[in-house]
Amino acid sequence: MGGRGRHVAALASIVAGVLALPAGARAVVVKDNLYGVKAMSASEAWAVGNFGSIYHTTDAGKTWEARASGTKVPLFAVDFADAEHGWIVGKSSTILATADGGKTWKPEKSAIPPEKHLFNLKVIDARTVWVVGDWGAIATTRDGGATWEDRSLGDDVVLYAVSFPDAQHGFIAGEFGTLLATADGGRSWRKQEVGTEKTLFGVSFSTPEKGWVVGIDGLILRTRDAGQTWEVQHGAMELGSVEELGFLETLKNPGLYDVSVVGQYGVVVGDTGNLMTTADGGETWTARELPEEERLVWLRGVSLLPGGSAGFAVGARGFMAAIDHGQIALPANGRRVAAGP
Repeated sequence: MGGRGRHVAALASIVAGVLALPAGARAVVVKDNLYGVKAMSASEAWAVGNFGSIYHTTDAGKTWEARASGTKVPLFAVDFADAEHGWIVGKSSTILATADGGKTWKPEKSAIPPEKHLFNLKVIDARTVWVVGDWGAIATTRDGGATWEDRSLGDDVVLYAVSFPDAQHGFIAGEFGTLLATADGGRSWRKQEVGTEKTLFGVSFSTPEKGWVVGIDGLILRTRDAGQTWEVQHGAMELGSVEELGFLETLKNPGLYDVSVVGQYGVVVGDTGNLMTTADGGETWTARELPEEERLVWLRGVSLLPGGSAGFAVGARGFMAAIDHGQIALPANGRRVAAGP
């Protein structure tokens, strides 16, 4: 299934059950599909998902509060510049922003037409944000969201992820093995050869030189020279059919949707409960075996704190896990997830 088809297939309809309604935000049991997450501390995170849902936790996911988004469209990604300033992107070119620490979210006028969906974003600081999405959509603001500039490609290629290891160096990944790079803060972008035409769903550069991309068929690629050359850490570069690879081999390599590497720690998430971690700066990746009831759940987003030792991962049916020094803890039972075979 192509990149766009996979993403559309993921937009399932699952409802969030509302519990008690304390003063202020609504406490909820999260059952929505969650697509994006932003770790604010080892215990605090924001998550976004289906039906315009925005959730906030301050106890590592044991309890959640729902915040009004003003929309019912799926929201795909969330990022913050600091404790007060944050942005969310979603379907139909939706851009939401907060300047009060997430208490209220307000729409901003997007430079991208509503026929295009925005799948990801990177907040550089309280004034500078990059968003990417459908049909080559790229846009940026340099005035805190007051105005947005359309920087879209002319190519019909879906862009799924964006990473800026610093304010000057950025990378955008997408369909057909697309990887774009900038070394001048986004004033110019150049295409880099990755060596594959497979769809890339996630990208993370921990420094301007060291980076990872992940994609379909369990693909993990690493560069140590700012994307000039790439090596395969998992999966295969070549496009292959189920008949060529074998059904069981295909099952072993589900699509990987997001990657985050910060310092020595990193996390990759994907289809069928696929979750891998590294504690040696991405030299090796260890599969983590989720509890049986979670093994068919797709995982879509991951966020690590500066330093990388803590963070959160989210996915289908309200899945959420806390990450602590490369170990995974599910809030439902607090127990750690063992390494897989």
